[in-house]
Amino acid sequence: MHMWKNGNKTPDTTPGQQQYVVNRPEGPRTFYAWVPKSYDGTTAFPVIFSFHGLGDDCLNFGPATGFQDLSETRNFLYVYPCGYPGLIGNAWNAGTCCNTLGNIDDVTFTKDMLALMVQNYNVDLNRVYVSGFSNGAMMAEILGCVAPDIFHATASVSGIVELEPGNSGGEDACSRAYSNFTQRVSTVNIHGDFDFVVPWTGDAILGFPDVPTNFADWSVRNNCQGSAVTTFSKGAYTESTYQHCVNGTTVRVVKHSGGGHEWPRDDDFDTPTYVVNFFYAS
Repeated sequence: MHMWKNGNKTPDTTPGQQQYVVNRPEGPRTFYAWVPKSYDGTTAFPVIFSFHGLGDDCLNFGPATGFQDLSETRNFLYVYPCGYPGLIGNAWNAGTCCNTLGNIDDVTFTKDMLALMVQNYNVDLNRVYVSGFSNGAMMAEILGCVAPDIFHATASVSGIVELEPGNSGGEDACSRAYSNFTQRVSTVNIHGDFDFVVPWTGDAILGFPDVPTNFADWSVRNNCQGSAVTTFSKGAYTESTYQHCVNGTTVRVVKHSGGGHEWPRDDDFDTPTYVVNFFYAS
C-alpha cells in the first residue's frame, strides 16, 4: 500500500543529485533525484520523472535530458530512475518491449519511487508528471494508461503504447485499464517520421502501433471532441492538438519531419523546454 501523504518527516533540502534505493522482489533498485537550489521544503514542488531508453544508463540520461537546468528555473524535483539490467541492456518492462527477463513490475517500482519522494520532500501530488525516451517513453505512456490517478500528464519521446499483446491489442489493453479510473491525463508524443527503431508507421512484428493511431486512441480515451488541429509549426516540427477533451486535458502529437530516433534539441524545438511547458499548462 502506498501512502500518498506528505509530512512524515522534515523535508530534505539538500540540493543537487541524491541517490535512493528501493527494495523490490527482483533486488535493490536505484533512482536519482535532482533537487534544485530553489527548493527549501516550505513549498510543495512538482515532480517530473524521466525514463531512459533501452541500453542507456540513468546517470547518463538523467543529466543529458536538460531537465536538471530547467528544474532550477522552473522549480520542480526531477527523478531519473535506473532500468533493470537484462539480456539486451538496462530496460523497462513496458509490454512487448524491452525487459527480456520478464516479470519485472516497473509500474509498482514507480509508485515506490514516488512514495519515497513523498517521504523525503514536500511534493505537490497534483503535479506529478512522467516522460521518457524510446523504451522509457513506452514506460511513460503505460503509466498514463494504468496510473492516471497518479500522473497528471505524460510526454513520450520516440515511444508508443505497446502493452501486451502489442499492436491494436496493446492499445485496447491501455483503454481497458484507463477506463477503470475517473481521472484523465494530458498526453503528448514527440516523434520523428524517419524513426526506424520505433517507426511512425508502426512495427507489427515488435508490437508497435503507428503513431497516428496512438494519437487518435488517446483522444478517444479522453473523450476529445472534433478533429485535431495544427497548433504549432516551425521548421521541421508540426504540433497537432485535440483541444476539446474531458476534464480540460490535452492530447497532442509533435511530428518531426525527417527526424529519427532521437530526443530533439535544435534552434526550432527544444524537447525539455517543450515538455515542461506542456506539463505546467496541463
